[in-house]
Formats: sequence, structure tokens, C-alpha cells
Amino acid sequence: MFGVRAAEVAEQVGKRLDLVHLAAQIAAPQVPELLVGRTAFRDVRQLEPGTAFRIGTGYTAPATPLTAQENKSLDDCAEELRECLRAAVSARASGSTALSSDFSGGLDSTSLAFLAAPELDTLSVVTYVQEGASVEDDLRRAELCGRLDPRFRHSVVQATGEHLPYQNWSAGADLPHPSGLAMGPTRARMSVLATGGGATHLVGEGGDLVLGAPLGYFVDLAQRGDLVTLWRHCSAWARLRHRSPLSLFRRSVRLAAVNRRQGLTTFARQLERHHGSTDVVSWEERNITSWGSPSCDWLAPQARQALAGHLLALTEDNRMSACDRAMLVQLDYVGATQRTVRETGALYGIDVHAPYLDSEVVRVCLSLPAWRRCDPSRSKPLLQKALAGLVPQVVLSRRTKGDYTSTAHMGIRRNLRTLRKLMANPVSAEIGLIEPQRVLQRLDRAAQGLETSWAPLNQVLAIELWLREFTGGVSDA
Repeated sequence: MFGVRAAEVAEQVGKRLDLVHLAAQIAAPQVPELLVGRTAFRDVRQLEPGTAFRIGTGYTAPATPLTAQENKSLDDCAEELRECLRAAVSARASGSTALSSDFSGGLDSTSLAFLAAPELDTLSVVTYVQEGASVEDDLRRAELCGRLDPRFRHSVVQATGEHLPYQNWSAGADLPHPSGLAMGPTRARMSVLATGGGATHLVGEGGDLVLGAPLGYFVDLAQRGDLVTLWRHCSAWARLRHRSPLSLFRRSVRLAAVNRRQGLTTFARQLERHHGSTDVVSWEERNITSWGSPSCDWLAPQARQALAGHLLALTEDNRMSACDRAMLVQLDYVGATQRTVRETGALYGIDVHAPYLDSEVVRVCLSLPAWRRCDPSRSKPLLQKALAGLVPQVVLSRRTKGDYTSTAHMGIRRNLRTLRKLMANPVSAEIGLIEPQRVLQRLDRAAQGLETSWAPLNQVLAIELWLREFTGGVSDA
């Protein structure tokens, strides 16, 4: 039995919730064995990033395109990426009656717009600005770049409080995913584009992921014994983040000594002791990770025990590096986000495309070792070298990036009463997944503007919405 939606397949094989998978989404998002390829239904699996399905001859699952080629140079990879991105954008331009692009002022979407402009007489580019929380640096940069090509028709979308996260949410069309909590900005942009007759729209989704790398690559460098490169990167990142280079170096070396079985066992024991991370963790703990610790302590006893038992029972030999594990999970997450964006765009008659997530672009980017993709002295060196001469240097040289965390706090505060009502007697507690009081405490912290563990909080809310809307008649996990 197969299909394009997990819920439809589950209808045929019996809807049984996978409590372990749901718990892992909340507390163990860094363990790909519990997430990638699995779904919220116990008997339904999904293809992993980079795999193929052949109807009629069974399915094949070739290795995911994550293995870097150690002897590949930045120059060689940049040349390949240059051609891949030009072809990707050109295909969209030639196949659309009206093309538009996001234009945030950052590297990813702005670069796509400059690649698309020569293909057209005019190109609509849009910049999103949130009322009460606009990032002025992004807006100024977008306005500056918008004047660099006469073919641009630049518009600024002024969003209201209705477009903040946690307003007018969607449970998603298939499986629980946090992207449905923050589609307000996408709806605002799509509405403007639809009014102007837009048909195909380019977004920079996935650029941050494939053009960079999780800092778990520090651990990989330590495991390889490349301490000279590790120290150089630790020193550079420490200066950038105002941290101690020695603390980054020591943490990387310490994590490199932890093998897979030790990491999973420690993780499981922490779950059993009801130990999770706090809302306030250091930059090192948040970014330089291997197996890590539970991301929160909100799981109910039943879910904690089920997840811990499953971790201890994992026996398959997974030789992926710390960085590759994180990349696999994040590719899966970003792909699901883009599906939500595409579904939202379709409601307005807009076909949304993310060229950075094209299979060939992903393959080229990830063929370059992580430590070559990351350079704290300049942002996204692979993209800069690939697009030199095609995109203005003022775009490629930008090193800052807008921080939109304040919009999340504003959205929680604006909709706190509804969110508290949602989590007062949640279905997720009825099935033994979470302890709602702990979630309510975190909602209150977020509404007060305090530092918040956004990833598990958003995942809990997404799962609760999904359970209420899409799982009528499911059996117990």
C-alpha cells in the first residue's frame, strides 16, 4: 500500500499512532533513526530525503546525498552550483506566465531574484515587514538592492497583527508540523501577488541549510583528529559570538569521545529521570551537539518510558557523522516546511518554488565538506563564489541577518488565551504524550518575552492541532 499522504495510507492499514515518533519530534529531534522515514502512524513510513520510489517494481532506497567528497575544492563546487542555480531559475522563468520572488534583503532570496531578472522584462519582488516588529536593517538592504536592477518592481508587504505567528493557524494537510503555526507572512505575500496576477513565486527556503552546516561539524573534525582546523574554526566562531574559543574546543573534543551507544544510552537515562534541557542554555550547548540531551522535560511518563526503551533498543549500525545526522533531520524538516508553503500558495493560485531544495542543488552543496561550506569570516562562501559576477557584491557581501524572534513573542502574547485553552485539556495528554502544565508554564514565559525553547513548544502545539483535526477514529498508540 502506498500513497502521497500518510493519513490516506493509514486509513487503509488502520490508524495507530506512533507514540515514540511523536515523543521524538518533541524531545529528541536530533536522532534521525526516530524521525526520518517514520510518520505519526505506527504502520506507515515515508521516503527519506534522497530516496526513490518505483511503482510496479517495489521501491528502492539508495543512499541519501549527504556524503561529502573530501578532495573536492570550493572552486569546483562553486562552478557546479553556479550552473545548477542558473538552470533552476531559468526553468521556472521559461515555464511561467508571471514570475515573482521574495526579496528579504538577505543572501538567499535576493540572489535568486538577481538570477531571474535577466530572464524577464520585469520581475515583481516582495519584502515582508511586520507591523511593530520590522527589522529595519533588512528593509533598508532590500530597498537598496531593489534599485540595482531596473527590471525589479519592488513592493513592501506591510503585515498586521493578524499575520503574526500563532494566528489563524493550520494543522497541516497530512502530518503534524510547526510550519502551520506561522503561515501569516506567506499568506500576506501570496495575497499581494495574487492581486497582481502572479503565477510562479521563488523563495529562498533551504538556502541557510544547504549553503551552511550545523556546527556539529566541530565534533566531526575532532573525531578525525584534525585539531588544527578545529581550533581555527573555534577561534573564529568564538570571536563572532563573543565566546571562549577554549570552551568551544573542549566541548567538541569531549563530544567526539562519546560513541553512538554511549550517547543513546545517556539520552535514554536522562529521559527516564525526567531530565530535559532548560529554557536557558549556552550558545555552545545549543549549537555544538552530537547526541545531545532531551530538548524539554514535558513528556508524560508513558511517552518518556516508550522513547527511552526505543533508544536503548536501537541496534542498527549508523555511522553517520554528527553533522550528517543533523543535516538529514533538517532536510526532512525543511522539506515539510516547503510543502506547507506550497499548499498555502496554491490557495491563492500561486505556484511556490524553492530552487535551493532542488535535488541537484542539494547534491552539489552537500558534496563539499561541512567545514569548507562554513566560514565565520564571511557568510555562505560557496554561494558568494558561485554567483560572483552574476549577483551584485553588495548582496553577496552581507554578513548580518535579521532576527525575527520578537514576532514569535508577540504572536504568543496576542493569542495567549486561545493557546492556554488549547493546552488546558489537550488530546496529546489523553494519549500519554505530554504533561500539559509544563507546556502552559512555557507559554506564559514566552508571552512575557523570556527566552523560550521554541522548537519543542512549536512541535507540541502542532501535534495537538493535528490530533484534534486529522485523527478522528485513531486507535491508542
